[in-house]
Amino acid sequence: MGAMYLSRMTLTPIADGTFAREVLEASQPVLVDIWAPWCAPCVALKPVLERVAEQLAGRVRVLTLNADENVDTVTRFGVRALPTVLLFDRGALVDRLTGAHPIDRYLALLAPVLEARAAGAPVPAPPAPVAPWSARPAGSATSAAHDEAHALANSPEPLVVFKHSATCSISIDVKRRYDAFVQAHPQVPTRLVVVQQERPLSNAIADVLQVRHESPQALVVKDGHVLWHASHSRITTERVGAAVTAGVTTGVTAP
Repeated sequence: MGAMYLSRMTLTPIADGTFAREVLEASQPVLVDIWAPWCAPCVALKPVLERVAEQLAGRVRVLTLNADENVDTVTRFGVRALPTVLLFDRGALVDRLTGAHPIDRYLALLAPVLEARAAGAPVPAPPAPVAPWSARPAGSATSAAHDEAHALANSPEPLVVFKHSATCSISIDVKRRYDAFVQAHPQVPTRLVVVQQERPLSNAIADVLQVRHESPQALVVKDGHVLWHASHSRITTERVGAAVTAGVTTGVTAP
């Protein structure tokens, strides 16, 4: 007798354009695996999520979304590291889990949602959609952008701001270093700014911090000061880490 063949559930890929239909309008709870092909933990996680899909077939959908190709969704839900698994139920984001974990962690993540459904718990109110900057009144966008820029600048602990151009191959490559830093230092606050989507905030950061805009660009800020900043190939995981952990002197820039 030949070796037994074990079927494996194929995970369905989705994109920015299909996210609302496949996730927010879904009749079942949905796990969304946000990954990238260059991310080794993402590749390791795939068979784990396939097992989740197998065990909970008919009760939960497990979908995948390529972070590099779907920046709108990544930005909308504040994904800071890969892999990140988002859990949605009836139009609401109810939980998330970053990093690659054993299957039991994902089953535990889903358990409260499945139990609530079985008990007939009320449908959670979906979060209000966030309008893109281009859809907001110019005055309010500018004001909100400056408010956020000041809040970022006045972080009481070192905070990393990364300006990313989603259409620039150099920036896409450098963002992998930023993602690696976030993955290795989940306790460090960060803010990813996708320039094409958050132009007012990008401009406000340059104005508030008095650092000329570039992309890709990384800044470490604290208490209203720029501790360190760099652009393009000068941005490395090690340099960002050194700027955060060493508490470099205010005003020092990258060599």
